[in-house]
Amino acid sequence: MARIGAMRPQRPAVAIAIVFLFLVTASILACHSPTSPSDSATVTEHGRLSGIVTIGPNCPGPETTNPCPTPPSAYAARKILIYNEAKTNLLFTVDIDSQGAYLIDLTPARYTVDLKPNGIDHTSDLPQVVEIKANIVTRIDVNIDTGIR
Repeated sequence: MARIGAMRPQRPAVAIAIVFLFLVTASILACHSPTSPSDSATVTEHGRLSGIVTIGPNCPGPETTNPCPTPPSAYAARKILIYNEAKTNLLFTVDIDSQGAYLIDLTPARYTVDLKPNGIDHTSDLPQVVEIKANIVTRIDVNIDTGIR
């Protein structure tokens, strides 16, 4: 009987070790499963659309060598619009930062890029169909004429 009693305390330790080993093995297999987020097959490739928006003139009167600066609020009032190629579905509205820059990461495809103007603004740069390719930055700069004279 003493022998059996001596072996009993080791059995729970062995059982705990087996459960621990099972949990570690299950965790490792889960990290390397086909549905793991780190699997390269689930990573969607993107391209980037970016550009600089210029707005002017901003003051009435004759043009000078020092034109009036564009206030940050003028950029905030305008948006870059990303549609599907046929321009039947608005996909994204992109903010223009206070320096006139914008950027968006897109899945590779063809898109129509347009401007949400403010007032009588117009640009000859948009709308424009653009093809976004994986891992490539596509640049479209936009010059907006405010109509101020």
